Amino acid sequence: MDKSQHLLTNELDRLRQRIETEPAEVLKAAELCAVKANQILYPEGVIDSLVIISRCHWSLMDYRKGLKRIREAFNKLSQVENDDALPEILHVHALQYWGQAKYYSAQQFWIKSLEQSALVDHVEIQIESLIGLGNVWRVLGDYSLAQKTHELAVKVANNMRIDWLEGKARILLSWDNYLLGNYIEMLSILDGAEEALQHHHDSTWHAEIWDFRGLALLGLERLDDADQATQKAQKLVEQNDLVWMRAHSFVSRARVALLRKQPAKSAELLHVAESAATSFDDGELLSQIYYQQSRVAEEVGDYKIALDAFKKYRAHSTNMLREQTAREGNDKARASKRILETRALKLINRIRGQHEYDPNKHMSQAVSENYWWEQLILFKTQLKQSNYSVIVLHHNNNQCLDICMELAHTLCNQSDLLARLSPERLGVLIAEKDEQASTIHDVLSKMVEIYPWQRRGAEKVPPTVKLYDILTFPFTLEQLEQQEPQGFELESMTLEEEL
Repeated sequence: MDKSQHLLTNELDRLRQRIETEPAEVLKAAELCAVKANQILYPEGVIDSLVIISRCHWSLMDYRKGLKRIREAFNKLSQVENDDALPEILHVHALQYWGQAKYYSAQQFWIKSLEQSALVDHVEIQIESLIGLGNVWRVLGDYSLAQKTHELAVKVANNMRIDWLEGKARILLSWDNYLLGNYIEMLSILDGAEEALQHHHDSTWHAEIWDFRGLALLGLERLDDADQATQKAQKLVEQNDLVWMRAHSFVSRARVALLRKQPAKSAELLHVAESAATSFDDGELLSQIYYQQSRVAEEVGDYKIALDAFKKYRAHSTNMLREQTAREGNDKARASKRILETRALKLINRIRGQHEYDPNKHMSQAVSENYWWEQLILFKTQLKQSNYSVIVLHHNNNQCLDICMELAHTLCNQSDLLARLSPERLGVLIAEKDEQASTIHDVLSKMVEIYPWQRRGAEKVPPTVKLYDILTFPFTLEQLEQQEPQGFELESMTLEEEL
């Protein structure tokens, strides 16, 4: 790379950092860089410039121009000797289709981006693609699959220590949980997002965190806390002139006012939200605003205004449905929807496996669930000659058990076996019994108790660690699940008696 190419590369790197905050200015500068890269016969610089130009068009919501420029970047790839830029080019394609509400085409390109990012080890694009696929499933109404995909994006970002992407994925994961009605989970997820983004400059994300926190508190009927959270979101919106978030924050404030029996204030806030949304929204947010206006008018007994607002709500929601149906009908990828989803799920499961059983962690004693149960039965048949005991760790949070697997593995020797028995249970077959087994149980319990869970974005409540004699341990997972609640209940009763 000569001096002129090196200087151009440095300039493009600086422009990338300003895309979200100054897209119009960066667009002009990137256009000049593309011309310069062509003049000095530097195809990598041309490709990088075109990617930045397309991202700027995305930020400015000019998706047609963005799609045109990213296609130019794709065509330029034949002039370079590697495919390092391909994952990002495919990802930006998906973004442009997403902006045009062509969800299946966006899904197709995010799947390709996920495949390519795995080949060239581009972790950031891999996480972005997972986030995009989760968004597609959320829009198409598959909230559970969206939640699992965004959970995986959080896991990968956390493992790779990419804080800003972890925060972004957590915000979208909280949205999935809101649609599923999991308000308590939302609060812990948003706390993790706030911690991950504490050094990030994007005020939109911080406003979204407070806005979603307010919605979660509303769902839990904690009106005073919801009021404070939505006020903080609105303050951030006004301080930073966040046009897109302004309407959202006013709608949330209106919901709080309505639940606090302040219909006049709620109507005023909704009027402001309507004015803000009219300038950019294509119907989704406006339909929510008109629905809320109808509820407020009905609350005060003004049925004529309530009917007019409801008619507007119906008109916008019907138009949205009609447009989405037309777009899906014209979408070339619609016919292969099931094939696309199958490919996506295979990729997601592969990535999940890589991060749940990362070979870099050297978990040589981790085995499959079936093998673990086979060995358990084999040791049971040795009766009193068996030198094994069983430790079971139980927690509802999948991430906590991943951490417990790392902790338990540090205590394992060559004769011990470790396995995930279910999404909520981790089993350890230890080659010790009686006092030695009790010692290992006590050490593991203490490790779990003093572990800094918050540093890994996990729950503060530690898992339950329980020791079993192998001869009395159940033969199946179903028997264990039936037996455990009784054991936990007896333990809690004993504690209460001691107190």
